[in-house]
Amino acid sequence: MKKIVLLSIMLLALVFAAGCLDKADESLVYQGACLQVDNGGHTLVLANSQPERNPIKGDKATFDISKAKVGLAPEVGNMIRVAYFPDKGKNVAIKVMNVTKQDLRKK
Repeated sequence: MKKIVLLSIMLLALVFAAGCLDKADESLVYQGACLQVDNGGHTLVLANSQPERNPIKGDKATFDISKAKVGLAPEVGNMIRVAYFPDKGKNVAIKVMNVTKQDLRKK
């Protein structure tokens, strides 16, 4: 009986983990100039600086970055790249990169 319960728990954990991985695989990328950082740094608004490449249409897009992996902090005017997925009507960021301040040179 203990083996069945343990196997069931492991199977549920595997299904849950697979569901989490799917979100990362389905992520989209948006890049634009930072218009504002609100809500204590949890909400990011970007201008649609690349309308031909960005999947969200319109002048700007808002992202929830509360659980995202954030590199250098976004600041107004900086070019920002966000990996995100749409969830229940909002754009949830996975990763946020400050393209303006990123230094690609190896030191």
